[in-house]
Amino acid sequence: MTSKRNREHPENDLTSDADYSNLRRPEPHSFDELADQPDPLQVAEANRKSTRQAIVFMTVSLVASAVFAFVLAIIMRLIGGPLCESGEAVWLCSTTQRNAWAILTLVIPLAAMVGDAIIMVIKLRRYLRWRAWMGIFWVLAFNFMIWTINNIQLAIGPAL
Repeated sequence: MTSKRNREHPENDLTSDADYSNLRRPEPHSFDELADQPDPLQVAEANRKSTRQAIVFMTVSLVASAVFAFVLAIIMRLIGGPLCESGEAVWLCSTTQRNAWAILTLVIPLAAMVGDAIIMVIKLRRYLRWRAWMGIFWVLAFNFMIWTINNIQLAIGPAL
């Protein structure tokens, strides 16, 4: 069911899908500049697309962080080491593996957080919806902090 408001052209709808915090486009100073302004319908669709992209980026980043850490732990378990050979029930079989895992598992959360910040600035400069990317940034910053705190504890824990 589509309401009348959704079928109407966005320039006539001043209440829904308003992006008041978007960077405002420069005011046109001539008729040619006014004619070159993008269609408000296309801008509204680009704003919705930006939000969907941010949600997909966050989901992929969080899943990739966990999957990468799990696969890396399996690889290190298959490589083996002194703790695994002595019958210990551990995934990381040596101090070197433990330190390498602690460092390597931070790569994806850090890259996702920095990548999100870069995309957010690009969206802002293109006059598109950037608020969703800012919200996702805080989720990814929290994800990075959780991984970092966990890995610092792993790295400074008792020697194997």
